[in-house]
Amino acid sequence: MVLLGGLLFVLGAARFILSHRFSFIDALHCCLAVIPAGLFLLVVAYVVQHARLASIIPLCAGGLLAITSPMVDISLGLALMGAVAGPALSEWKSAKRLVENAGTDGAFPGCDEHKNG
Repeated sequence: MVLLGGLLFVLGAARFILSHRFSFIDALHCCLAVIPAGLFLLVVAYVVQHARLASIIPLCAGGLLAITSPMVDISLGLALMGAVAGPALSEWKSAKRLVENAGTDGAFPGCDEHKNG
């Protein structure tokens, strides 16, 4: 998913470079479009999980939007990468915190091996 998000981001950036126009307003639109892109990903994930046959409609709409606008490519790519990176980062932080706690206590929290010998 991160590779697909990166590919979408690079594709949108390349389309902006090839069109020789990228202003501050375009950058602002790309940043603001991340929120609807995340909402779109949430809806698509829900529809794919609950009604696979009906998922053709939002997937086609997303593909059509990605083909017509480089802004959608960039925002969808950022939303995809953020959707994967957010939970991965929080999981990494909790694992790091668990290891740090184990180093101070001498054992993992909740583990009774140090009591049994």
